[in-house]
Amino acid sequence: MDMDKGDIPESVVKDDQHTMKYYQALPYATLLDGEADTWLNDICTNLAMCVQARDFAPGAITWVKRLNSYISMKHSIPRETRAKLAELLFSMTFIPGMDTALMDNWASTCIKLIRKPKHLGPEDLVLPWQPLYKAIDWYLFPNKRQKTLVADSKHIGTLIRLLEYAQRFFPVSSSQEILDEFLPQFSTSEIRDALRVIGFLVLFLPASVPRHSQTHALLDETNNLHPKEYLPTLFSIWSMITNSPTCDGQFVDMVSRIAEKNISDTTMAIQDGEIGLFTRQQVKYLFTVGMRMMNLPVGSQENGGSRPGGSTGFGSSGQRTDLKAGNALVLRRKPERFRAFAKFIVYTMIPNGSKGESYVMTLLSEMIQATELYYHPSNHGTWTYYLTTFIQHLAVEFLKRWRAEEEEDCPTPQERRLTPELRKKFVLILRPLTYLSMFGKDHFVIGATESTMKALAWLEPDLIFPGLLERIYPSLETLTETHRTTSALGILAAVAIPLFSRDHYPAGGKHLMPLLHLATPGVDMNDPLKAITSLLFITTALSTVPIRDLTTSGSGGGGGGHYSSDYMYEGMDMDSSEENQLPREEEDRLCKATTGEMEEWVAKFLRRVFTIFENLPQIHQQKKQNGSTETGLTSMLEYSCDTLFGQLSDDLYDMALRMVMDFISEQVLPNAIHAAGLLCNSIASANPAKAAKRLIPLCINNISSELEHGAASTMTNSETSTPIQSDSTLHWYQCILYHIVIKLGPDLLEYKKDIIHILTEMITKCKSRRGFVWSAELLKNCLSTLLRMYPHDRRSLNPEDWNNEEIMNNSHMLWGKMVHPNDLHVDWHVPSQQEKEFAIELLETFLVPAMTHVREKIETGEKGQPADAYAETNDFCRHLSVIYRALRGSSSMCLDETPKETPQNSPTDVESSDIHEPPRLIAGYAFTDPADPLYIKAQKMRQEIGELINDALNFFLVKREDDLESLKLVIDMARTFMDDAGIDRQHVSALKGQYLYAKAVVKVPKAPKHYPRGLLVRRAEIHHLQRLRYNGQSRTRSPIHDKILNNLLGLSLSSYAEIRKLSQHTLSAVAKNFSGSKTLILPPIIENLKSKLESGEDKEQHANRIKGSLYLLRHRSILTPCLRNWKFIPSFILSLCGAQHEDKPSIQEIIRKVFVDYVTQFHTRSFGVLVPEEFDAVAQTIYPSSIEQVPTTKIATLKEKVEKRQKSHLESYQQLIASLLAFVNDPKVHWRYCSMAANLLELFVRPDMPQEAGVATFASACMHSELPPMRRIGVGMTTNMLYYIEQRTFANGNSDIIISHDVKNPLEKEFSVAETNPNQSEEEYLHIYNEPLTEENLQKWPLIDYERVGWYVLPKVYKACVLPSNTAPLPEIEQESVKAYEEFHKSFTSKEYWEKLLKYMSQEVSRAQEDMFNHANVCLYLSIFRMYQDEPIETMKENLVTLCQSSDQKAHQRAAAELAAGLVNATIHWPQEKTDALWTWLIPLIETTFSNITPDTLIYWESFVRVCSHRRDPRRIRPLVNLILGAKVDPTSDASFVEARKLILAHVLINSLGWRANPLIDPLLGEYMNHIDHPYKQVREVLGDNISSILQRQWIPNHPDIKTLLQYNASPEANGGVGNVPIKMDPKIAPHVEQLLTKLDQWQVEAKSATEVEGTKTYTNASKTTLCWLRQSLGRYRVVGTLPYIIPFWSRLFAMQEFHDDQDLQQMATRTLHMVAQYSYPPSVVVHMVNEFVDILTHSESWRIRTRALPLLQIFFFKYLFSLESDHVLQVMNSVSSMLLDTQIEVRQMAAITLGGLVRCSQREAITTVKEQYSKLLEIKLPKRRRDRDTGKIIEVPGFADALLKKHAGVLGLSCLVNAFPYEVPKWMPNVLCQLANCMSDPAEIQSTIRKTFSDFRRTHSDTWHEDMSKFTEDQLSILSDMLISPSYYA
Repeated sequence: MDMDKGDIPESVVKDDQHTMKYYQALPYATLLDGEADTWLNDICTNLAMCVQARDFAPGAITWVKRLNSYISMKHSIPRETRAKLAELLFSMTFIPGMDTALMDNWASTCIKLIRKPKHLGPEDLVLPWQPLYKAIDWYLFPNKRQKTLVADSKHIGTLIRLLEYAQRFFPVSSSQEILDEFLPQFSTSEIRDALRVIGFLVLFLPASVPRHSQTHALLDETNNLHPKEYLPTLFSIWSMITNSPTCDGQFVDMVSRIAEKNISDTTMAIQDGEIGLFTRQQVKYLFTVGMRMMNLPVGSQENGGSRPGGSTGFGSSGQRTDLKAGNALVLRRKPERFRAFAKFIVYTMIPNGSKGESYVMTLLSEMIQATELYYHPSNHGTWTYYLTTFIQHLAVEFLKRWRAEEEEDCPTPQERRLTPELRKKFVLILRPLTYLSMFGKDHFVIGATESTMKALAWLEPDLIFPGLLERIYPSLETLTETHRTTSALGILAAVAIPLFSRDHYPAGGKHLMPLLHLATPGVDMNDPLKAITSLLFITTALSTVPIRDLTTSGSGGGGGGHYSSDYMYEGMDMDSSEENQLPREEEDRLCKATTGEMEEWVAKFLRRVFTIFENLPQIHQQKKQNGSTETGLTSMLEYSCDTLFGQLSDDLYDMALRMVMDFISEQVLPNAIHAAGLLCNSIASANPAKAAKRLIPLCINNISSELEHGAASTMTNSETSTPIQSDSTLHWYQCILYHIVIKLGPDLLEYKKDIIHILTEMITKCKSRRGFVWSAELLKNCLSTLLRMYPHDRRSLNPEDWNNEEIMNNSHMLWGKMVHPNDLHVDWHVPSQQEKEFAIELLETFLVPAMTHVREKIETGEKGQPADAYAETNDFCRHLSVIYRALRGSSSMCLDETPKETPQNSPTDVESSDIHEPPRLIAGYAFTDPADPLYIKAQKMRQEIGELINDALNFFLVKREDDLESLKLVIDMARTFMDDAGIDRQHVSALKGQYLYAKAVVKVPKAPKHYPRGLLVRRAEIHHLQRLRYNGQSRTRSPIHDKILNNLLGLSLSSYAEIRKLSQHTLSAVAKNFSGSKTLILPPIIENLKSKLESGEDKEQHANRIKGSLYLLRHRSILTPCLRNWKFIPSFILSLCGAQHEDKPSIQEIIRKVFVDYVTQFHTRSFGVLVPEEFDAVAQTIYPSSIEQVPTTKIATLKEKVEKRQKSHLESYQQLIASLLAFVNDPKVHWRYCSMAANLLELFVRPDMPQEAGVATFASACMHSELPPMRRIGVGMTTNMLYYIEQRTFANGNSDIIISHDVKNPLEKEFSVAETNPNQSEEEYLHIYNEPLTEENLQKWPLIDYERVGWYVLPKVYKACVLPSNTAPLPEIEQESVKAYEEFHKSFTSKEYWEKLLKYMSQEVSRAQEDMFNHANVCLYLSIFRMYQDEPIETMKENLVTLCQSSDQKAHQRAAAELAAGLVNATIHWPQEKTDALWTWLIPLIETTFSNITPDTLIYWESFVRVCSHRRDPRRIRPLVNLILGAKVDPTSDASFVEARKLILAHVLINSLGWRANPLIDPLLGEYMNHIDHPYKQVREVLGDNISSILQRQWIPNHPDIKTLLQYNASPEANGGVGNVPIKMDPKIAPHVEQLLTKLDQWQVEAKSATEVEGTKTYTNASKTTLCWLRQSLGRYRVVGTLPYIIPFWSRLFAMQEFHDDQDLQQMATRTLHMVAQYSYPPSVVVHMVNEFVDILTHSESWRIRTRALPLLQIFFFKYLFSLESDHVLQVMNSVSSMLLDTQIEVRQMAAITLGGLVRCSQREAITTVKEQYSKLLEIKLPKRRRDRDTGKIIEVPGFADALLKKHAGVLGLSCLVNAFPYEVPKWMPNVLCQLANCMSDPAEIQSTIRKTFSDFRRTHSDTWHEDMSKFTEDQLSILSDMLISPSYYA
């Protein structure tokens, strides 16, 4: 049926806003008037009511789910309504106290509403950013004692996605606010802090100023902060951190978005040399970072080894840095970093200058030129994927931008748009790389290249296709390189649409037939992957090509049938310019001429298909074959044949049908039965009437004949039974018959009698499993073809065009034609009255008798067991099979009527009584009129089937549980009846899969939604099927549904594992479709867990029931109510804990798994939601205008219910806590279940509930348990409860404050920077920290524990602490928690308690594990001493002393360190006098303990120092600081460990304390420098580490405010806007370093003149310490303490490398130099480094130093290619060139390698200069030498050595040019090779260089020599022939 679009109601057209025009393509579009409006109004009204009544679950959640369905059904939402709904859902996400599961739902629905910019713009909606920040920060960076749940952390992902989409809607002022919030938090002291702020900035900062989404006008011109103003600051932050791939990825992502969003922004004036918003320096920096991200291996080794010496990336040290960032990594934006980099490049391509060139295009060209070698397949490595992904994104992003700028409403100004010249240049830059990587070594690379090629083909077909075809034809013809064939076919499939599209590339049409001929042999069973790729190409190519022979139609046949594809290929020169210049008429004529071969090709293709069928392997068991390549190949074949047969003209179709007829009638292939059926389905779908006429009689005759001769008469019941060989013919024709009828529709009526006859025959006579199942399958397909709606064809043209002879005679002009969704006409099959009648007749003929038969069987079966059980099963299976298939075939017959009343046995949930059933959509059911007699029959049959299923389930469950085959069929029937309402799930998902696959092949970014028509038809069909599926959801249960659910539940607990498993999956799947079904099935499941074995009950059966219940609970959908619904939570938990009576190990294991599932999915449940006042106003706005007044009474009633429900929830919670407490205190409970219950109890302890004394008693007792797991729970529980008591005390018992996370610590105050003495200098400010902590000192500056505050920039307001005193006392303990407080008090002031606790705490954890310092224990002690202050000290003092004194016991030392750390950390809440008293007692103890530390226990005391000093104001722990820093280095001591220990503890302290402790730490530098020549290695290493740490913390930017910071970073002295990290030494540090340098030089001189090894020790020791310091600095992520010290030590590092008396020193120096060369430098340092390199190369006296410097130069030069100006490049090249004349041959050879690399990366003009320079040196004549007659020695002639040196330099220079281009032959190369060949007779060193050059040339060009030969003349080849032929063994 083709529908007239004029009949479609206006409301449907208006609603169909989607570009795919879903609704207008539906066959029942005329009936959909008002559907969307009614549905949306209903959703809005009810959602608003639920929100106002605070009914979030189950009320609001139900309506939000319906809103999701509304959106997924592709209905449109008016802009205003969409904005209001989004605002409401956004607000709901951040209501304090909301369940995280609900928050996820609100957030993900909000994302759907705001995702697409065309639907909503910043003018429609404003969303605040603060709630998002608060929520993400709360979950990701919790307080160390805050309990975090696994499920809550999963919630972060949704919030971050919401943030990414909501960012567009932030208010105009948000940029400034965000900078004000985050920049003051930035600090580089910890990578976690740095990446946290960077992550937040990248996620929150809007990339552009808000603009109107349609007019593109600024929304507010006054209040906005332009990205250009903060860009330099982003670069400044970036420049402070190195060695972190995450940091690079984050910033590249940020700047790429800024570039993309601001391409059209012209509001900011652009200065000279700027590219958009960026300076040239910034763009070059981005390219340097791009090289870094690619991680390319670079540089040769000094010893001439083949492995590269370095890399452009960070390698493993970068990953190590990132891992230290912890949760900050979660803030990473997901997009691929190379996509971001590509996006940046594409969106900074702005034409400038008179010629319209682009600076960025030039840089891209240089980058590609430098990295081109890495793309070659033989240069494969980890980087290959990065590189190919990069060019893929480049091509795709360029195409996106090009397409976007072609659209009418593109806001980009004309002068900024891409030009055709730029497009051409871009394609020419990427083209060689794509040609290189198209034959890559792995499928990732090839996949990326296909995508690149596709994008480039859409951009410039004339530049891409000739060269591509030139490479593809040989690859398809060759038989030796199969991987090339597969790659070529894959690329052809990707570019098929643009290649054959007549409008896009007119010259492509004539290649269709030759390529099809070449691809067909690829369809080969021996290589399934190649076969699938060939079929993919054939399908994609033919999806838009009508297959007909146009040469016979008479209109200019162009050579008619004499045209051959061989001639075609021979006759075309791929790359000739004429090929592109052929006039369009000529191209059309050639294209038309090729169609003469279509008939021959179709026949050839079908023969390949038949061959595959003949060679299909044996398929034993259908289920196991699902994942195999053969199955993939069969489904691809089906898809190809579908496309091919649909596109055939009538005469070609007749030929194909004839061939298929011959094939199936001539043979029977048992292995290909299914495949043959699919083939016949494909051919019958294309022309049902013709195919049926030929095939149906054939099949029916053969089936009848087979049945007469006894086929399928042997009984087999099992699904897995192998069919009998003699039945193959029957099965062959059965399969073909049931496949043919799938799309017959009305044509089936002609064969009515035959079908009924053959069905009767088959159903009666077939006894074998396959026989009767396939008989029923025919019935199913007949019913479904009669009753369903489906499109008749998926051809490339609409039916009216396809049937138009005139259009089809010129169909070659329509190849590649895409269809606009507006122009789509779908020819639908809509069931006619006759078809419906025939369907009912079929049902009455076959279904009704089968049902009657089964019912009789059930009745007789109940009376007794049959004699022959096997025959009985066979009989059941045969009849059940008919019912099952008939049920599936008639699923779209009618919609089940909604039951009038709800079943009595399951009282409806009071909570959801207001939620009515969702609307049932019109979805094209066959019977819809309740008055129609056929409708009544249909409904009656559905009801009877339901009743029969229920009776059968019941019967088999009770009487015949061992009849597995029949039972499985009944369970399948139940699933179909309950789940497949309208259409079965598998059919929809299969169709969807095919659609998405096909769409991915043809999809082009940013293209209008034009697709091949076949794809659009598929999309329309899927949309129709989704409407059918939707009607199956959220149905109301009728009594029959309840009975079936109960029976399925019974079977889920069966004794047979197979039945149990099937029933469980079925139950889980069908229960989702009915509202309230969980309330029906959960109570019995939970009850089963409690049940104990009763007397007389079978033990095994009981165990199976328990097992079945537990397995059901592992289904997420069934476990969810036990997580969220307080009706089930208590009973579930108590039943699970009470299941200890089952001792079977398998049951114990499942219980453990269910418990783990529960705990990991458990999330915070709320007992009260704090809805803000203004929230109701937001809800009010979403009521539709049609509602006259708000239903206040309804809301009030609902509100009452909600309050009642919350009250009952609270009661359940309290009852559960009491029950769990009783359970864990029961001494009879097994320890495993006790720990399980204790774990759950810990989960349920909440801060917003009063802490109970009973739980406190249990927690205290737990810590004395003999079981380590129980002790762990006790520790966690006690810590949490003490923390909660503290929180509740601070909140004064107000739960609302706790729920909204607004608890304020009374000692924490807010201070304004303006008020607290802003005029202090840095010295004065830091001096405060050098004073002891007194009241006066506190007045100057309060205690700031977070050292990040104020490091980078001062905030306006900061939080700081005061000490408790009379003016700021700590509040009294909250009344409701006093009892719990007192319980704990009893324990912690008892000596025995501490003794026992510390006895357990000081036990070894386990022998297998290392005894680690445990932070959970520290948190426990911290909680105790914070709460009870110094009260418990007296009782535990002796224990701590005892633990500290047992210095030889590791576990005792660990326990002592944990206890001491917790104690020290707790003092932040103590008054000053108590703290002083503690230090007086503790410091001597710690001092003694420190002096007794052993290497084994050092790690614990390091942790102690770290915990005490981390995030602590240095004044708080001054006594400890004095103790550690006061321990001086003793150079005379022999105890190296004792000295190292002092330094290690100081190191920990230096790193933890932060920059405010500088006055305390700075004096150490002088001391460390004085001992730099310490004799012990262990001490030297730590000394170096400590020096590095001190230097890293010297620079403190400390800007006064954000405005000053932004101005400073944008100022000219800030380095071109790419950062302003100081590169000069700090004046305080410089004297120390200069003194060291002087000493080093002096010691070096002494060491050189020393005769004894002892005399060199001072120099080597000092050097090693220096190297340790530099290596530490270079390996870190901070650059500040590293950059100023590299250049002063540079030349000295080479001197150390030269010191031959100490190999250890040499190796250390070499490693350090490599790190220096690979380090990340800002542009300002790069210049100095170049000068240093040149200086070393030109002035170094040692040839070894020169040789070693060259590989480092290679790494450095390649890495900083874009930071070097041209004069620096020249400077480097000149100094390297001069080294080719070095007297030392090693230097010359290394210089040649280096020069080759430099030439490769530099401008092409450099090649000419180098070539000319060294060609001149080759012309030098060597003076002749002669031998001495007497001695026979050669006599040196004056000037010979000099001439030889120069000539060798010439040979090396030209060789390096040849080696620089290993995979290509540029025009100049043949000549250079000949010049080198002519020098072959020169002395040995020249000869060996030339030999090596030719040997390398031969190796790298052997693959492509057949192509490269053409670049040489005959004379050149004859000169080179000897050099290029491999030397033969026999020569």
